[in-house]
Amino acid sequence: MDTSRLTTGDIIAGVGGIVLLISLFLPWYGVSVDVAGFSASESGSGWEALGFIDILLFLIAIAAIGIVAARAAGVLPADLPAPVILLGLGALAVLLVLFRIIDIPVDGDIPDEVDLSRKAGIFIALIASAAVAYGGWRTNTETPAGRRTPATDPPPPAGV
Repeated sequence: MDTSRLTTGDIIAGVGGIVLLISLFLPWYGVSVDVAGFSASESGSGWEALGFIDILLFLIAIAAIGIVAARAAGVLPADLPAPVILLGLGALAVLLVLFRIIDIPVDGDIPDEVDLSRKAGIFIALIASAAVAYGGWRTNTETPAGRRTPATDPPPPAGV
């Protein structure tokens, strides 16, 4: 692994992928019940509360981590548009998490005694998803340290 091959955008996307993966294990939703003076509360992680979206978010996180690791290892094909893939995956993850922020997954009608809430894990997942998307976007505008590209660094003058 040679981290000098990575841009700041790559690092942001990779860290975002790791945090997104971790956020799936954190509490996303909370349920509290208050009936006749008796109250109870419970929370559910992304794995427990989501149907198919948790698998998609897991795959997006693994893909983001894998793309960044492959770039650091130097095994990523040059013709693969990795920044565009990271941007697209991150944007999809943002949309999926936003959907689950707006629409809490429940089965049937909820009685008035039951209170549903969003927990920290879902907001951490939103920030991590945005980091993957931003990292992909930023990587499009960067070059790794030590690399020279004709568009950003013209060749030295002749005779020098």
